[in-house]
Amino acid sequence: MTPHGLACSIDGHWFQFTAGVGAGLDVGGYVRLDVDGDASYLGQIIDIAAGQPGPEITEIRGQGAIRAVTAGNGIIGGAAAAFGSARLAAAESEIVQAHLDSLRAGKAGLQIGTMRRVAGGLPATLQAAGFGRHTLVCGQSGSGKTYSLGAILERLLLETDLRIAVLDPNSDYVGLGRFRKPGQAGADSAAHAAIAERYQAAVSGLGIHGARPGQKPLRSRFGRLPIAQQALVLNLDPIRDASEYNVFRRIVREIGTTEYTLGDVRQRAASMFDDGSRHLAIRIENLDVEDLVIWAPTGEPAMADLVPEDWRALVFDLGSLPSSGERSMMGASIVAHFWSNRHDRRPTLLVIDEAHNVCPQSPADRFQAMASEDLAAIAAEGRKFGLYLLLVTQRPQKLHVNVLSQCENLVLMRMNSASDIDHLATVFSHVPAPLIRQAASFELGQGLAAGRISGDPLLFQTGSRYSVEGGGDIPSTWALPRGF
Repeated sequence: MTPHGLACSIDGHWFQFTAGVGAGLDVGGYVRLDVDGDASYLGQIIDIAAGQPGPEITEIRGQGAIRAVTAGNGIIGGAAAAFGSARLAAAESEIVQAHLDSLRAGKAGLQIGTMRRVAGGLPATLQAAGFGRHTLVCGQSGSGKTYSLGAILERLLLETDLRIAVLDPNSDYVGLGRFRKPGQAGADSAAHAAIAERYQAAVSGLGIHGARPGQKPLRSRFGRLPIAQQALVLNLDPIRDASEYNVFRRIVREIGTTEYTLGDVRQRAASMFDDGSRHLAIRIENLDVEDLVIWAPTGEPAMADLVPEDWRALVFDLGSLPSSGERSMMGASIVAHFWSNRHDRRPTLLVIDEAHNVCPQSPADRFQAMASEDLAAIAAEGRKFGLYLLLVTQRPQKLHVNVLSQCENLVLMRMNSASDIDHLATVFSHVPAPLIRQAASFELGQGLAAGRISGDPLLFQTGSRYSVEGGGDIPSTWALPRGF
């Protein structure tokens, strides 16, 4: 090992170092710390700054975290001790890999690409068990966020038994069950050939629900919605609209089943002669909600009737619905369904893309308000029922604070907004702020993973996808020089 600098530690947890400006050390990278007397440690650099200012900078200074006690190229147990001076050099890939393997403790790993700022091109591997905590995936448009999340979901399907349900407002994940053919863009021929059979088996229990041809219906039975959500559809308040609300509740009780439609409610209200009933029938007509495509007609199955007991993954193609109101209603309905069935206690990852439109801090409509309330409950209590959130957004400051504050994991792609980066550094205070601030310099597909999904904060470059990606930008051929 060729020393690049010197380090010291006053507590055995953190170290400070100085090195030459050409030492090749990077934030997020790993170093060996060798102390006289045969003590040796593995550390991770957290921050670097220029040394003494002057006309010529020849020295850098920084700090890092001690990650493990080492012996040769192996990891041994025990705690680090304070030291006054240690030789510092970039760590060999073998010892970094041994350290990361020890953190997983035999549990499944999700290889999503390669590690950055680590010698040897080591695989970037997330800890599958970490998704038993709530996760935020954040990045601006064009950062590779959708592609990278697709890679994570593919690996979860391949390597675990965790059920996955995706609220997909932009139809980005409807191709999750379609395996890329070798030769397609982003497909590695050798790797894909080796994994094809396993992947096809993993997605055999995948259901795509939407309003497009070939998809399973994305429709609810109005009568099966929680009574509070039925009232929301009709914009009925039990105090403000006391007379109409009372009529509505009486009609529901008289029907006696959950298989009724809005048309059934309207017809019964129209056949009654008191003012409250007449006003309720007029309300249903005026709101024009009776014939929305999200309602299952009488005699036809609702979405819940088409989902088998042993389902493995569901994609709800909200982007196929014709209006924002229907997308908002259906999103709130799906969230309410999972929360109301929490006592099944079946581990499920609920993925919500464009989460700032489902559970915003300031709801724009009554359905966002209801979804925010249910998601806040899932964020606070869902883990004990096996409900885990994975929230995806470009605008973290717009997310409901009671939902965002419960996220322990962070997958961060490129972010240019300084205020968003500062906000994330505050919310995820357990992640070193200098690593979060690296997001402004990330390129396409580069990111940071931190929290329970990564034993140490992990800088990665996303690898190839197995499935067909949705949500890509249209070609920029319009910007090519015109020939005259």
